[in-house]
Amino acid sequence: MSEWAGDLSLDGSGPVYDQIRRAILGNIRSGIWPPRHRIPAEAELAAHFGTARMTVNRALRELTEDGLIVRRRRTGSFVAQPPSPSAMLEIVDMSTAIPARGQTYGYQCLTDETVAASSERAAQLRLSPGAPVQHLVCLHTADGDVVELEERWINLALLPAAASQDFSTTTPGAWLLAATPWTAAEHTVSAINADTRLAKRLDIGPGEACLVLERRTFHNEAVVTLARLTHPGDRHVMTERFRPGD
Repeated sequence: MSEWAGDLSLDGSGPVYDQIRRAILGNIRSGIWPPRHRIPAEAELAAHFGTARMTVNRALRELTEDGLIVRRRRTGSFVAQPPSPSAMLEIVDMSTAIPARGQTYGYQCLTDETVAASSERAAQLRLSPGAPVQHLVCLHTADGDVVELEERWINLALLPAAASQDFSTTTPGAWLLAATPWTAAEHTVSAINADTRLAKRLDIGPGEACLVLERRTFHNEAVVTLARLTHPGDRHVMTERFRPGD
């Protein structure tokens, strides 16, 4: 199949690098460029789009960070083999995952308080209503852009040290991975449109699409923590390819 199969055209909306990213992404998502398909070289793409190689490089870098393409020295860029569902939803620490992608990581803890679990939270955490839990709200950024709003409740019956932990400098994810073993995790993925308050926190427009991952982690039958992780829709991509019987 030709490297140039499919439609590679700019849509005229937003920065040029993002238009190039969407054009390439369209070929990948449509299946026109299957896994291991070779993507045209940076210089060729720059000439095709009439832009600088640096602009093309940024588009390819973002697709690489999203796990959609693989860049190999001397041989070029290729469509990545999609990960398994379990790999896409693995528990990761943003403070290490973002620098690993070559981006500058930023973190801010907005809320850190011990509260009485509401009936809804108590049911999710398998606790009695009113039981003490540690409630955290944090922002994670990559190169200055908010990529995740983390809201988390920690079961203090299992991890009482969370009440006195300083989360202003240590992320909840990093602390939890070091503080306790977990035996199982449960994920629920949904999509929402940002209301005014959420849009302000994520630095996006009201009504924009967001991807929400709700995660409960367990130690045997006890729930260690419940996390609600909200991502701006255009800053988080999950891709999966599968066949009948997989």
